[in-house]
This record gives sequence, structure tokens and C-alpha cells, in this order.
Amino acid sequence: MPESHPDMGGSAQPTIAHTAAGTPYVPGALKDLSISRTSFTWGIPVPGNEKHVVYVWLDALVNYMTAVGYGSDDPAEQAKFARYWPADLHLVGKEITRFHCAYWPAFLLALNPKLQHGPNEPMPQITPAEHAEWAKQWLPKSIVANGWLLFEESKMSKSRGNIVRTETILDAFGTLCPPKPALPPSPNSLLLSSRSEAEGSASPEPPQPPTKPDQDLFASDVLRYFLLREIPFGQDGTFSFDALVTRYNADLANGYGNLVSRTLGLIHQNFSDGLPTPTKPWLCRDRDVFWEKDMPTQPFEPESGTHFIITRMSDFEKFSEEYLWPTYKLQIYLAELGLRVSHVDHYLSFHKPWMLAKSSDDSDRKKLVEVLYTAAESIRIITALLYPILPYSTASVWRQLGLGEIEEAARNGELKDLKWGGLKPGTKLGALSPIFPRADKGLAQIMIDMESPATAVTEATPTPTSPAPTTDGSVQSVSSVLGLSPDAPTEPAKPESPTITIDDFAKVDLRVAQIIVAERIPKADKLLRLEVDLGYEKRQILAGIAEYYQPEALIGRKVVIVANLAPRKMRGLISQGMVVAASLEDHGRPALASFLEEIELGARLR
Repeated sequence: MPESHPDMGGSAQPTIAHTAAGTPYVPGALKDLSISRTSFTWGIPVPGNEKHVVYVWLDALVNYMTAVGYGSDDPAEQAKFARYWPADLHLVGKEITRFHCAYWPAFLLALNPKLQHGPNEPMPQITPAEHAEWAKQWLPKSIVANGWLLFEESKMSKSRGNIVRTETILDAFGTLCPPKPALPPSPNSLLLSSRSEAEGSASPEPPQPPTKPDQDLFASDVLRYFLLREIPFGQDGTFSFDALVTRYNADLANGYGNLVSRTLGLIHQNFSDGLPTPTKPWLCRDRDVFWEKDMPTQPFEPESGTHFIITRMSDFEKFSEEYLWPTYKLQIYLAELGLRVSHVDHYLSFHKPWMLAKSSDDSDRKKLVEVLYTAAESIRIITALLYPILPYSTASVWRQLGLGEIEEAARNGELKDLKWGGLKPGTKLGALSPIFPRADKGLAQIMIDMESPATAVTEATPTPTSPAPTTDGSVQSVSSVLGLSPDAPTEPAKPESPTITIDDFAKVDLRVAQIIVAERIPKADKLLRLEVDLGYEKRQILAGIAEYYQPEALIGRKVVIVANLAPRKMRGLISQGMVVAASLEDHGRPALASFLEEIELGARLR
């Protein structure tokens, strides 16, 4: 580590860090770093010179260690530090690699007690072996920098207003979270159930509706899968709501989720007493394959294909080591899993077990057993490998396979032993339920509207006669409601939207309303919940003006609303209209439309 510059508050001077043998680490690449600042007062004062405060990167990075017990006198905390330090993986953003790849290791190396010395004493010398041993015990084993997430080809930034809030995705995809199967009945309820059955009035327990935590966990699975599948790990990647919905439907709803539902549904229909016992399906003939180049255009060989499926699944024994740690090929990992899902799906389509189930031929029944067991065992292996990415959803699949709780299986090491045949014949399936319901294409537009409550981009309006696509009940500029471009105060811009007729304008029902209630919505930074009085009725409207208006300042104010927008549900609340505002930029400060004259509530703007 280079010595600190004598002038603690001065500019850093170029220097070279040297090993004990005098060999430079990176010639000319390192500069002295002042570990204090005098240009501001917030921070930890430097002992003995309180004009200086500790440099925030030195102060902040130490939290990595103190969070796991460093410096504590508590034996339990000390044991925790011994267990977790050094870090196996230090994951950072690429824009702060200098701080974490140069400064942080230097800070850790400087902790070596053999290097401690007074202000006027020379730096102690240590051998390369001593240096290496300290580094092994204190430095992260690996540091990986991830790329930027781009939105509309630009880095997400609060100052630019192009961020995507996690809450938007959780709320939108949370609505797709399937209900949970009913919990197993208690002994008392079993007694009542048998009495009811004897009386002919027994009825199955209804599914349990998902809770908000369930919905958030389900949606988190979706978002995590998309980011890891869509973007090469460590590189920049582009995010869009359309791509999120498309990937969800293609890989999770139509792929993995559909495979699980169709397979377990067929087993439940044909083998209610438990999984069938195949007649050693792994001893198939050599020509009992179908081709990998195949699907779905190239025809399969006329045999079962079971041998091919088992071969494709057996090479998963070291699959995680090859793609996950330490290579971090997460995109390839999920792409390979998706390919296996496709193999099994085509395997089922080729053999048509739903047709085999209708046959009375003994060979067809044996084939049915073989095909369904092969598909179910394949699902077990794929589910175990998807567990780190989709912990909530795979837990549901694991229970439906009749295997209990997947978290317990992970703790017991069962998910590491993925040899073929781990799904024991005779295992009874758990209660079945959907895994990944298909998302409507309109879900992308809903999320776009939720993220742009204050203003709507003019290009998002498909036609001037249809201002209703943004029906989220939030604030929108008058110009975008009418399909017109806003005029700048100094240089009026020529409208880019097509000309509209008076009939087109008449379709927009603009009314005068008075705000009687205004309050913030928990965990919604942009939205306010308003109640407005139209004279003839009262309505609830969600408006994206929380960043610009204090709720108490809005009460009693007369505003203009679009009264004929279709209601929309946001954050669990129904919005019945849209407050109108003007703004000069897509993300500029909105100004609520108002009046100088006194005007009656409910009056229509013409």
C-alpha cells in the first residue's frame, strides 16, 4: 500500500506501490490517497485533527467487516467473523471498481500488524510469503463487477427520471401469483370431513388466495429470472417492460410452468396412488433416441427417446460447477436449462401420453408409465437447478412433486445429488396448482403507465382519437390528453400530432372537480391518493404528483379531471379518472390546471 501523502487535505501525488522485494505491483498506476477530507464537515473526525473527517470510502467499506462481527468483543460475533471472512465473492458495480479493487484491498493489507509503525518511523519490511499469507486471510477471494442496466439505451438515473421501480414490477406481476393449495386438514377437520362424506355433503377445501408477501416473492422470481437470462452477467444490458413480459411468457409460462402442469396433471389423472414404477427405462436400445438438432422440425426416431432424455439430464451432475461458480455464466446456465425443458416438452409431444392413457393395450400402459416417470424425474432435476434463481416458484413445484419443502432439501444436500432415479416410484403428488399463469400483453403497458404517472410521452398515444391508453388515473399534460405537442414559451414548436376534429375533442370529458382528501400512499414515492368532489358524485383518483405537491396544500383546490377514463387498479386502489396538468418536458414539473374565475363543480370544459 502506498504511504499516505503528508498533506492530508492536499492533492494526491503519483507514486508506485512496491512489494518487499521492490517489484512494482502496477507501475505508475497507483496514486497516494488521502484518507481524510477538509472540504466538508460531515463524517467521522480524525483523532487529533478534527478539521479533517475520514474519507467516506474508507469509512463505508469497513462496514463490510463490522457487519459480520469485526471488532466486536462478543464471542458470538467473533465466531461469525471467523466464519464469513474473507468473502468468497465481492460483487460491485463497474463504476466503483477502483474503490473496491484498489483502495479496499489496500486498506485490508494495511491492517497487517507487522506493518504497524509510528508517524516518523520507517515502513517495516515483510517477506513475500508473509504478505501472501495475510492477503489470503483478509482479501476477498474474487471480485466481480456487474454492468449497467440501461433503459431506452441510457443508464438508469434518478436525475434523468428514467428509473424503473421494483414496486411497479412487484405490483404488476404479483397479480399473476397463483393461489396456494389448501393446507392439509387437521385431525379434527378430518373427522368432520369423514362425517360429511358419509352424509354426502363433503367438498374440497378451496385454494388459499396469495398474500401480498406471496405476490412479491413470485414477482421477484420473475424479475430475477429475466435479468439473469436476458443480460450477460457482468455486461451492460437493456431493460424494457415488453421484453420482461415476452421472456416471462416464453420461458416460464409456456416453457417450464407448462411442462410441470401438463406432466403432473397427467400423473394425477392416471396414477392417483402415486408415481408409476417404470421398467428400467434407462436400459433402452441405442436407437431409442430422438435428435437434438431436431425440434420441432426434424422428425424423431420411431422409438421412445427416453435414453436421450436421461443422457441430457445426467450431464447435469456437474452443471452448476460449470456455469455458476466460479465462472458466473448465468445467462448460459439458464439458456441450457431452457433447452432441457424444450427437450422434455417435445418428448411428451412426440409420445402423446394423453393418447397412451386411452389405450387398453398393455404395452401402451407400460410406455405411459415410462414416459410420465421420465418427464417427472426430469422436472425434479430441472427444478433443483432452477432453485437458486426461482426460490419461491420452485418450492411450489417441489411440493407438487410430493417431495416436501425444497429449502430443507437444499440444507440436507439433496439438491446437489442429481443422479437419475432420485424421484422414488410410488411417491404421491402434492396438491396441484398453476405455476406461471400466462401474462396478458397489456401488462407491459400497465407497468409503463405506472412508471410514468406525471406525464405521458406524446408518441405513446397511438391516435389522436384515443387518449385513453394511459388510464392509470394519474396526472397527464393537457397537450398529451388532446394529442397535441406542448408549446415552449420562447420558441413555439410546431405540433407533431395529426389534426383532430371537434368530434374527437368531444370524446374527452373534462370536468371541474375539487380536491377534498389528499394523502400519500405507503411505499409509492410518486403517487398521491386524492378524493375529488364533482358536485354530482365523489371519486378516488391516484395522481403522480407526490414529488411536487404537499398533500395538505391540495385540499380545497379546484382542478380539471378527465372524467371518462376507464377505472384502473394501482397499488391495490382503484383510480377513477385523471388529474390534468401541463408540463414543458416529458419528465418536467407538472402544473395543475386551474381557474381564475369561480366555477361550479362538475362543469364541463368545452
